[in-house]
Amino acid sequence: MLEIVSNTVNCPDSALFAFLEKEELSRHLNLFFFGQKQFDSPLDTRIRVLKWHQGNRCTMEITLKADGVFHALIGKTYVLDRPDIYRTMEALWREGFDHNAPNSIPQPLIYMPSLRLLLQEKVAGASVREIFLGCDRHRQFEAAERSARWLAHFHSLAPHLTQVSTVENQLTRLQRWTVRLVELGGAVTEKSKQLFEKLQAAHGQLQEAELTAGHNSYSPDHVLLAEKRTTVIDWDSYDTGDPARDLARFVVATQRLALGHLSSIRALDSLADAFLRAYVAERGAGVLSRLPFYEAGTCLKLAKYCAFNRQVPGWEKKVEAMLDEGIRVLGN
Repeated sequence: MLEIVSNTVNCPDSALFAFLEKEELSRHLNLFFFGQKQFDSPLDTRIRVLKWHQGNRCTMEITLKADGVFHALIGKTYVLDRPDIYRTMEALWREGFDHNAPNSIPQPLIYMPSLRLLLQEKVAGASVREIFLGCDRHRQFEAAERSARWLAHFHSLAPHLTQVSTVENQLTRLQRWTVRLVELGGAVTEKSKQLFEKLQAAHGQLQEAELTAGHNSYSPDHVLLAEKRTTVIDWDSYDTGDPARDLARFVVATQRLALGHLSSIRALDSLADAFLRAYVAERGAGVLSRLPFYEAGTCLKLAKYCAFNRQVPGWEKKVEAMLDEGIRVLGN
């Protein structure tokens, strides 16, 4: 039996949900699990939709019951065929980011091309996001430092599996997002223009950077902590580029978390600072000179997200706050 529970609040009309209802999904899940182990009874399967990214992908929790035992996995299905994500995770797993390592990723299990479905281990642990929003200061600083050490280890050892994401390409995307923000009018128009002008000027001053593997969406949401294991999830944007991008994304995502839940963009700055200090202790301070450019660029990117994802509560104020922070980082 297959039961699918949709998160209808987020995306009631998604084509992905219609895709999930196909009998083929149930058949493939049964084939995969019976191929792993012999069961004496049919599988009962429950799929709970965790998050929709409309027009892109859907993340699900898949729980299977067989012989009275529950097995939990994470599944991700995509609008476009993405076998590259499975290959990336396999390569990282082979390089030592496995479940026996203190710095790990979820175990990739299988990619089913006909369903565009990636199955992976469901990792136990608390997200750094949850810890940052908690009240245990010791645990918060530990989470920031563990997040930094994972990233430093990754930047030092992870293989380069993709083409380089150049800073010129990133600037082109920033310009495209600025054009969209300018159309909103009012203070957002002027602040968007001002921030992009500063980004153009800062781009001309950037020093040449080493190239490393990049997570490209590194944030407190994507880091899970267990007692002896730090695990990073969400490998859809893996690339190669300047390591300063991943640091900037974590710092600005932490600021956005503070803005959304603690009413002040500065409320978690001490944790962002601890994150940066721990990273520098592992890999040196060379990355810091390029950090303002990528922080400001991330502010513009998240302003665009807040503006055009109208499910973000109070999005107008958050857009302006992100733009103000980007301008501040690059200097008045």
